[in-house]
Amino acid sequence: MKFKRLYLLLVLFPLVLACTKGDGGGSSVPPPPDNGQTNNNGNNGNGNTGDDTPKPWDVNRGKIVRPTEGGGWTVTPIEEGIIYYAFDGKESITGTNQRIFITEIDLTNTSYAVKLGYYSSNSTASKVLKGTGAIACINGGYEKAALYLKVNGSVISTITADEVGTTGVPQWKSEAAIYMDQERDVRIEFTGRDMNLAEWRSTYRTRAKEERTFITSAPMLIDDFEPVGETFCALHPLASSGPDCSENPFRHQASDTNPRTALAKTEDNHLLFIVVDGRREGISRGISAANLTKFLVKNFNPQSAINLDGGGSSTMCVRGQGDPETFVVNYPCDNRTEAKNGAAKESGGPDHAGERPRDTFFYVVKK
Repeated sequence: MKFKRLYLLLVLFPLVLACTKGDGGGSSVPPPPDNGQTNNNGNNGNGNTGDDTPKPWDVNRGKIVRPTEGGGWTVTPIEEGIIYYAFDGKESITGTNQRIFITEIDLTNTSYAVKLGYYSSNSTASKVLKGTGAIACINGGYEKAALYLKVNGSVISTITADEVGTTGVPQWKSEAAIYMDQERDVRIEFTGRDMNLAEWRSTYRTRAKEERTFITSAPMLIDDFEPVGETFCALHPLASSGPDCSENPFRHQASDTNPRTALAKTEDNHLLFIVVDGRREGISRGISAANLTKFLVKNFNPQSAINLDGGGSSTMCVRGQGDPETFVVNYPCDNRTEAKNGAAKESGGPDHAGERPRDTFFYVVKK
């Protein structure tokens, strides 16, 4: 009898193990739909594949780079720890005339706080600057339906749209994010790298439990010195196919006539507000995401950078600079008329009017 029991244990126990092995309680759940952005590179969502092989961009680590006065650049100290840079001239990366504006904020300076503001009824950068007493301000994210947005503990949007507007273009505008504490902790992360839309939503829902304030955007331009913005269009499945409209990521990000807004952070913990004017041939042509990436690497060498809403939304205000009333320093492209030959022409000459109302803004205030 004992022999029979022992025999049964030896036979049945391996069968039990085989039936339960690898179950994990969830193996029957299907993976999220592909949407052309399947995570198949083994990344952890932050650009880290576990590959320690030296990369070409590793040479940029430890290098502090800033432009100096001259050669089209002006450099203006605004306050201790805040510097305003402006470029106006022929830019070497694009080989065309450009107007580019950068505000640098030293995040190690405890006198300042960097904020993300949300305005449900929309506002303008100059109104935000005036209303908050900010030193500098730029426009922020894309349309709310394209973003995961949480501000001061309140979730405002969860990437509700599967497509960009009514274009038929699958949603692509939330591959990365900016996480903030509304003081001086600002982190730009490639959270959704190689993920599809379902994975983005799931991942950001998890991050929303951990973070008090964050906003998603795309494309990521620089990820721990890797210039990922140079290859965004080439790697994106809609770059050469899909609806032929302005929201196709190839047209949206490869166009070299678009104004741009971006946020970047250097290895020495300085934050950069960036605006590039565009759509004015011979004055400021504009720039592609790839060339903006190259421009930033060359002139500021940030460790991370992310593209924000551009086009007619691109606006920067710096207190004491630009327009004497609004402090808008760039030339928003909505304020223009079309000349008879079809070329873009500023209305009455260069001015700072034409701000487009938006709902999110980044700004820096003195504490």
